[in-house]
Amino acid sequence: MNGVPFEAQSVFENHNAGGKSCGVMGKRVVSHAVRSGVTIATFTVVLLSFISVSAAEPPGAEPPEKTPTVYAPEVVYSATRTPTTLGSLNQSVTIVTEEQIQQQLAVSPGRSLGQILPKLVPGMSQNDGSMDSGTSQTIRGRQIAVLIDGVPQLSSPTTQLDLAHIDPSAIERIEIVRGATAIYGNGATGGLINIITKQAGEGKTSFYTDVQGSGSLTRVLRGLSGTVVQGVQGKKDWFDYNLVGTFNNQGGMFDAEGSRTMPGTNGVGGFADTKSYNILGKFGATFGEHRLQLTFNRKESRQDTNYFSDPGVDALPRTTARFIPGLALDEQPKLTNSQISVDYSHPHLFLDSSVHIQGYYRSQRTRFPTFDVRPFGGTEVLQGLPQTDVLGTRAEITTPIPLYGKPQVTWGMDFSSQHGDQRQNLYDPAILDASGGRIFSKIAQTPLVPSRVFQTAAAFAQGEWTPLAALVLRGGVRYERLGISSSDFTDSVGNVTPAGSIKFDTTVFNAGFVYHLIDPLDLFFNFSQGFNVPVGSIDAALTGVTPGTNIALTKLQPQRTNNYELGLRGKWSKVQSSLSGFITKSSLGLNFDQFTNSLQRAPQSIYGVEATLDVQPYEGWRIGGSYTFVEGDQTIAFNPDVRTPINGFNIQPQKITGYLEHLTVPEWQWRNRLQVLYSGSRTRSNVAFASGLDPIGDPFSMTEYFVVDFIATVKAGPGTLRFGIENLLNQNYVAAFNQISFTNSFNYAARGTTATIGYSIAY
Repeated sequence: MNGVPFEAQSVFENHNAGGKSCGVMGKRVVSHAVRSGVTIATFTVVLLSFISVSAAEPPGAEPPEKTPTVYAPEVVYSATRTPTTLGSLNQSVTIVTEEQIQQQLAVSPGRSLGQILPKLVPGMSQNDGSMDSGTSQTIRGRQIAVLIDGVPQLSSPTTQLDLAHIDPSAIERIEIVRGATAIYGNGATGGLINIITKQAGEGKTSFYTDVQGSGSLTRVLRGLSGTVVQGVQGKKDWFDYNLVGTFNNQGGMFDAEGSRTMPGTNGVGGFADTKSYNILGKFGATFGEHRLQLTFNRKESRQDTNYFSDPGVDALPRTTARFIPGLALDEQPKLTNSQISVDYSHPHLFLDSSVHIQGYYRSQRTRFPTFDVRPFGGTEVLQGLPQTDVLGTRAEITTPIPLYGKPQVTWGMDFSSQHGDQRQNLYDPAILDASGGRIFSKIAQTPLVPSRVFQTAAAFAQGEWTPLAALVLRGGVRYERLGISSSDFTDSVGNVTPAGSIKFDTTVFNAGFVYHLIDPLDLFFNFSQGFNVPVGSIDAALTGVTPGTNIALTKLQPQRTNNYELGLRGKWSKVQSSLSGFITKSSLGLNFDQFTNSLQRAPQSIYGVEATLDVQPYEGWRIGGSYTFVEGDQTIAFNPDVRTPINGFNIQPQKITGYLEHLTVPEWQWRNRLQVLYSGSRTRSNVAFASGLDPIGDPFSMTEYFVVDFIATVKAGPGTLRFGIENLLNQNYVAAFNQISFTNSFNYAARGTTATIGYSIAY
């Protein structure tokens, strides 16, 4: 399913140890048919659900009522900071609703937003199977900025686990802006994901309970997992509240052949053998039109496994990673993110302006998997321990202007101060080698990069004007000043880097229009600039650059992107569609090069096409899908006359999604859905220049694969029963990003057929 909601809804870095996860991932895909009698049986059940049950009606039942349609213009977007509807938006935006998220959890037992969203959002690349790693996921080939209730999740030192900071059970909806935007500041050169948590309750106290279990069908009775969600909400006079707690125990993961697989174990952290919890609390007080709200969210994930990647697999010809028991590691991967925010709002405070002011604090603590740097030219076996504390404020005011065309301006300021620190655990390489990679004996904990303070201050204005009934004009500007200061630093071998500081200023613009060609068809154009500063551990680990040095200073310069987009959006009664083309250019782009283990800064161009189509041909039927094509090239400094392809760290193959959904028995709210995801092939081969300079491209090709999921939901008693089968045809494949690694130990097989069953009830 693309961004179209459930009931005709809106058509709508870094490894551990500072970015040293350089050897990431690859494999050739071996597609095959159903591999077990269990899978054949489940496929038969699916066919029966669609064919034989579709005519079923209980005796004496009244004709089913038609489901009311709610069209996109009624939905207000907040990710653009100017409250607006789809009909006024001059860029591609997707809304993912709570109903869609719950539906996708039936085929995403890892509860991973990084795996859910690519099935619903055109332009978003696929997750590599790890813990929502921003290292591998992009929108339109560039970096994604993630917000939770408007609070930026980007950290320094960079960890790029932003989508793992909240469990889906705490989410009301997700707004995704596709394309560069700087309206929230640093980071969104490719797009913006604004996660909006569940709102406070209405009326008397009510409760919500959800339980879910899952298990592998290729290794029956293994890899069992379970989740319990409990919520309570309500309102009493001026006070309202919403509390949601989620507790998850994720077992082992198994591929299509029944072998254990653990994506992310040698990179940024995986889902297998993890325990996690998420607590969301939202408390509000309303006095007249004054609204004050306190929101708290804490997510913690901790891995506890006996399995590790067999290091001997790297000596074999190209094959997938192999996992064996016997791991002895006291400090296993862990991620904790705590966020608290206080919001004040008033819809008509002065000059009929709506006002929103927010203050927030966020704390992130990460313990990455261990990483053996020796195959990549280092001498250590280490484990990164980054931590970040952020204080910030945001103020935005939307003021209507009493002129022709009803113009309005949203203006405001943002401030934030991040204190980042990263240490590392060092392990004895000799003991590790003698134990066959099993025993990690800690010998020291040392600083990895200097402590840093990353401060930003910004002012912005965003306007909207409707000079003609069929024309909406939008535009804005943001000025931001960023400062990075570092402390004195002595590395593990005694090298000293003195304290220093560096400052950047940037001004970015956006402008565009929406023109209503005919009643159901809109034409839109958008020019938008985005920027990001590649600060954090990635620079220190990959290039040795810190803010106190003058070496390779361009590696710290902000990346500014210019994004151009032209599109069409149609909203007929039974057909919703969109088509857009885009190109983004940057004179100082970012691309990680496996061959040189470095961060490239070079002029880049990325371009592509996105399309969505959703049709309701008959009562109770829906069919649709999306298409994404992204490609890009860059100019390398040593040969400025030659354009070379951008590698797979930024660009993934073309992606096609599709779904067929049927309301089988309306009285039972029995809905069946088949959905597919096709990932194409892409070859950007290892090209070495005759001059002997560094090669470019990817060491391996990305090969195609095709994954089918099945989801069924039905009313059962007072609640809803859901059933899902992930990878219904039990395809043996490796996620696209994992296919381009040098080493077999990063070449993780994806999960084979996995069944999930869950039940939810509100009372």
